[in-house]
Amino acid sequence: MITFDLIITPAAVSAFFAGIGLILTYWGVRENTRTRQIQLLESAFRSIKEVEMLLYTKYKKASAKTKREWDSLLFNSIEFFSFLVNKKYIKDEAARSFFDGAIIQWYEQIFLQHASKSDIKNQDVYPEMKALYKEIRSKDTYRHIRQHI
Repeated sequence: MITFDLIITPAAVSAFFAGIGLILTYWGVRENTRTRQIQLLESAFRSIKEVEMLLYTKYKKASAKTKREWDSLLFNSIEFFSFLVNKKYIKDEAARSFFDGAIIQWYEQIFLQHASKSDIKNQDVYPEMKALYKEIRSKDTYRHIRQHI
């Protein structure tokens, strides 16, 4: 009887620690994934912020060619950010939703003011940004409606 208990005890202890190891590994991988998503968001947002800063400092005095270049840089940065969100490279809903207001402002206050009419109407130009804007606006409208019911 004693020999039997000694054989089961090490096996049970090993299984217990293996289970804990699996749980900790899962937790570590999950946290690593979240960290990478935050880094992607931060990198894309920094790019947008750097280009947006030009709007407030140098844009008004720039030549038409420089303005078009600035617009292209900003819109492509927002397009990349939107791509990350739309294609679920950023899965954390809180992180995704954090930028909803910024996306609305960039689209309505900058894109619609600075982009050409053909770029605004053409669904093949900046499709990710337009899709994300529509998604956010539809969520916003839904929330607004739900608050008044």
